[in-house]
Amino acid sequence: MSTSAEAAAALEGARVARARLADRTRCPPHMHVVFGLLMGGLVASEAASDRGTLVIEGIIVVLGLALFAWQRRRLGYFVNGYRRGRTRPVALAILGVYLVLFSTAAYLKAFMGLHWPALVLGAVMFGLATWGSAVWNARYAAEMTAPVEAA
Repeated sequence: MSTSAEAAAALEGARVARARLADRTRCPPHMHVVFGLLMGGLVASEAASDRGTLVIEGIIVVLGLALFAWQRRRLGYFVNGYRRGRTRPVALAILGVYLVLFSTAAYLKAFMGLHWPALVLGAVMFGLATWGSAVWNARYAAEMTAPVEAA
């Protein structure tokens, strides 16, 4: 049986470990911009020809995978954006906005022959994805630094 002092020490140790993890996973501002560029670039890619769109999307996917590998190598792990908790609604909102903006750009290109709206929608996606990334990261850090409760 452990004493209440041992239990309190264990909870404090868990709190310190979670705070260290939160500090390690705090993204610098430029990483939020990179995420925004990737998401905005996917939407803006609809401004290109059909073949150009596929090439741009392929490049963005490769860059996204490279970013994943770099983060995993740098930290030793990668935090899934769709994890449970207060971050999931932010990730789903970013995905929902992306789907609406990308679909709108694709529709305007395919059925109305308009390519330029994709650039405007891509810029909107860039701003929203950059902001959403920062919000996601702040919520993750808040979860990690929240008090650890006894079972």
